[in-house]
Amino acid sequence: MRDCVIRSVGWTAPEASISNEELVEVFNTYADRFNTENAEAIAAGSLAEIPHSSEKFIEQASGILNRHVVDKAGLMDLDRMRPRIPHREKEALAFQAEFGLSAAKKALEKAGRTAEDVDGVIVASSAQQRNFPGVSVEIQNALGMTRGWAFDMTMACASAIFAMQQARELIRTGQADAILIVCPEIMSAINHYRRREVHFIFGDAAAAILLEAGDREPGGWELQGVRLETKWSNALRSDFGFMNHTEFEEDEPFEAFVDQDGHRVFRDVIPMASGVSSKLIADLGYQPHDIRRAWLHQANIRIVQAVAKKALDREPTADVAPIILNEFGNTSSSSVLMTFDMHSRDMKPGERGLMCAFGAGYGCGAAIIQKR
Repeated sequence: MRDCVIRSVGWTAPEASISNEELVEVFNTYADRFNTENAEAIAAGSLAEIPHSSEKFIEQASGILNRHVVDKAGLMDLDRMRPRIPHREKEALAFQAEFGLSAAKKALEKAGRTAEDVDGVIVASSAQQRNFPGVSVEIQNALGMTRGWAFDMTMACASAIFAMQQARELIRTGQADAILIVCPEIMSAINHYRRREVHFIFGDAAAAILLEAGDREPGGWELQGVRLETKWSNALRSDFGFMNHTEFEEDEPFEAFVDQDGHRVFRDVIPMASGVSSKLIADLGYQPHDIRRAWLHQANIRIVQAVAKKALDREPTADVAPIILNEFGNTSSSSVLMTFDMHSRDMKPGERGLMCAFGAGYGCGAAIIQKR
């Protein structure tokens, strides 16, 4: 079988950003208003008081200091607290497709490729803007590809690694020479900014990675192996879906936003992600010290450091396990690609790294790559 290599990564994040201070101010103002308006019910015990958030709480819980978002004004509007993304007509490029297209073009430009060099497009993200036609097919069309195929898939925050395995097998078996994976994550549209447990977690970003057959040209990163694992869990969930309008009446309260049991996720994900990573390292005949660096999904600083320490059997320094979530927050599937792109240029030919992403489901994917 042919080698599969990572040729390039492109990514983009919105210019607008929200600091912890700004986020806390709007959340606490909302909490005070809610508690005042519902004081009788709270006193009677039929409704729970919303506690304040704080910058210290957010930083200690997550390591996040800032996040970039597609619409800051909507999130900062006390009466809205969600992004405002105007509806577009059918003939217009969908917002998510436009967001992903920017990252896709950057990946192609960095690799010196055009749309005609690509056989397929996979949009891999936590959610797609619509059920059909595929956002991937829209990006394929917008890139100007005159041949090939495209499809959408989702495995939450692990989507990029799951898509990399799909692309790797298609390339190794000769069914494709080059596949573009696009991860357009608009997590501010899914997040619940009126829940203290999750209001600070997510940011928006899109990333794209180009995988090619290794015989096209020297260089790149050889994708030596991928390991995937899933395990059912309700600890991290979003119920947005096409059946929502059938499940509830007009006057029934329904909030299909992200919901999670953070302590349970923390407890479950660390052994799962480190275990999948360690098994892959062993499967390829390596030892932990053979892996120079880990580029991990930027979910939470404590999870990142714990997974890196267990999988690589050493302290998770900034060199061993780089962190970008302090600036970007959790950008779901795009985060592992962004972290790799920002923290891989100092590595030398022959050095290896671990990519690992984990998320709702649970789903976990790990990949070992080596610089050529």
